[in-house]
Order: sequence, then structure tokens, then C-alpha cells
Amino acid sequence: MEKKILIINAGSSSVKFKVFLQSNNKVISSGLCERIYIDGNFKIKYYDGPKLKEVEQKISLPNHETAVNVILKNLKKYKVINDIKEFTGIGHRVVQAGTVYSDSTVIDQKCIKTIEKYTKLAPLHNPSELKVINIFKKKLPKVTNVAAFDTSFHTTIPEINHIYPINKKISDKYEIRRYGYHGVSYKFITQRMQKILNKKTVNLIVCHIGNGASICAIKNSKSFNTSMGLTPLEGLMMGTRCGSVDPSIATYLLRCGMKGEQVDNLFNKQSGLMGFVGSGDLRDAFKMKLEGNKTAKFAIDLYINRITDYIVRYANQLEGKIDAIVFTAGVGENQTNVVSEVLKRIKLFNIVIDTKQLNAKYGDYKKITTPKSKYQAYMVRTDEELMIAEDVKRLSK
Repeated sequence: MEKKILIINAGSSSVKFKVFLQSNNKVISSGLCERIYIDGNFKIKYYDGPKLKEVEQKISLPNHETAVNVILKNLKKYKVINDIKEFTGIGHRVVQAGTVYSDSTVIDQKCIKTIEKYTKLAPLHNPSELKVINIFKKKLPKVTNVAAFDTSFHTTIPEINHIYPINKKISDKYEIRRYGYHGVSYKFITQRMQKILNKKTVNLIVCHIGNGASICAIKNSKSFNTSMGLTPLEGLMMGTRCGSVDPSIATYLLRCGMKGEQVDNLFNKQSGLMGFVGSGDLRDAFKMKLEGNKTAKFAIDLYINRITDYIVRYANQLEGKIDAIVFTAGVGENQTNVVSEVLKRIKLFNIVIDTKQLNAKYGDYKKITTPKSKYQAYMVRTDEELMIAEDVKRLSK
């Protein structure tokens, strides 16, 4: 009976999963339950001998517990596991834990209370994550459950970079500070770049650009600053989020008669690319641009300019001591038109793009600049689930 590790990423209406062999980190299955509370949909990828197969089916998912049961039932059905006791550890991605944990941790009562406490900062994520954690702890009481927090990697950010210049008594009382997100991805990229560059510690500017997007300045392999703040809303223009704006826009809209929930929905779900072109997918914006849509062209320019501005800002904070600029996540790993345009607009860095490498197919990573470039740039595939699996193995010993 080969031991396995299960990685869970629970959202407000979905539960994603991935199964690793403990011995060699091979992924043997992945999938998700989505549209929980709505109508329900289940997807699974698994190996039938050497062949990777994929199954999708509509299924009733009235709650998260049903979703967990569907996942475990189908893992058995498609012979990914014979018994749930094959799992030696379960890793859970958790969005928010304040500054309580600087690393992934075994889930105990203190951890559960911490996740509950910081629900106010992640109301769409922490409750669902906690719900699913408790389900697995009940079903597999002897298996180690590990929480990997998006905020942990950023607990090293110095005070000068994480404090907001508002009334200190208020910020202390309500724990208002820059927490940062995408920490699991940044941790993986940092360790990956240490190996690629053959260095014990690295100074990086990492652009995690997907539908949600952020940038992190990494100094001596530790988070030094990051664009997301108290919540994931701050920073870059994203698929549906506005990023950094004048906070008075919110109070102005409230005075104009909008309700708090409407303003929150506007900033988080109806802004960014969505607010300009009606889609949060950058590929749709580029398609519209090619068709001559001037609004789409402007939106893409604004999107790219925000990324460029943060890179230059963080280069200054790292005092120009940069081992690499790294692009990762959905856009950063795949959309070379965005990556190349960002690099071209950084006029101060004398970056020379290797066009052949930029457009070449690649596995885990590729360098996309020539030796003449002042700073080297890479496209690197992130693997948050693998990072969590490694933490589960480390903490389950």
C-alpha cells in the first residue's frame, strides 16, 4: 500500500484537490468540485495504467461536506486509492492567519482558533477552509492535517514596509497592516530560483500574474515587500479587482448613495479588466484589441504600466541588487506578449530580451534575456500544491 499525500484548496463554492505519491512527489490525480450550493460539477484526472484520463459530471453539491465525500468516493472509484488510510498527510491552503505563523503548521486547536479569528480579513475563504479542515479531521482523525498560509511568507516584511500611515492606535487595535498574499507561490519560486541560480539566498522581483495578481520583492530569500496589503485588493490592476486607488473613492460613492456591499463588490468583482472590457480574462482583452477596440488597448496599457511601476519601485528598495526578475502564474507563465511588453517598458534597466527563448516551449522554467541584459528575467512555473506537499512531508515526520 503506497503512501499518498492529499492537497486541498477550499474556496467559498469549490474544493480543489491533488494527490501526490509520498515517495517521489508524482501527481497521480487532480480535480475539483465546483459550483457548491448552486448546481454542482465534479472533475477528476487520474491514471488508467499509463494513460491519463479525465472525467467530468454534473452532480448535486449542496454543501462542502458533500463535496469532500464525492472526492473521496471517486478517488476510490477510479482506483487512485484503495482506502483513505493510504493518506499520511493532508495539506490545506489557507488564505489568512495574520502574523501568527511564519511557516506552515500542523493543524491543532490554536491553529483553528487563529483561522477563525482572521475570518474578518478573508470572509470568502477562511470559513470554507475551516469547514473542510474540520471535515477531514473528523474523517481521518489519525492523519496529520497541515495548514499552508498565504500570509506566512510575508511575515518577514520589515515594519517600514508593512505599516500604513494611519492613526497608530486604530491600526494596532484592528491589526491593520500589510499582510500580503500568494505566499505559497512566492515560497516555491524562491526555493526554485535558489536551485536555478545555484545560490543559497537570492534577491528577486517576482511577478505572480494571474486573474489575481501581485508582485513581491524578495531580499536574501525573504519577503521584503509585496503589492497586496491588508486584503488582496491592493496593488496591481487585476482581472476583476481595481488594485490601488484613492480610498476616498469609496467614501465618495457611499455619500452618493451606494451601500458598503455595493462598493466592495465594485472594487473586487466589477473593476480591473472586467470594468473596461466586460471580461476578467486578459486573453479576451487582447482579442478585442486585435479587433480594433480602443478601450481594450487602453486597459492593457494600464494593466502593464501598473506592473512596470511596481518592478521599478521594488528594484529601488532592493538597491539594484537583483539576481532575477521572475514571471509566474497563469499570465506570467504563458502570455509572452505581456511579459515582453512589461520588460520593454522598464527603460532604466537596459533589459535585452532573447526573442528566441521568449517564444520557445519550456518545461519548468526558461531564461528570456541575453547576457547583455543588466538584469536577467525568467518565466518559471509555480507549483503551490507541490510546495504544500513538501511541507506536509516535513511536518508529518
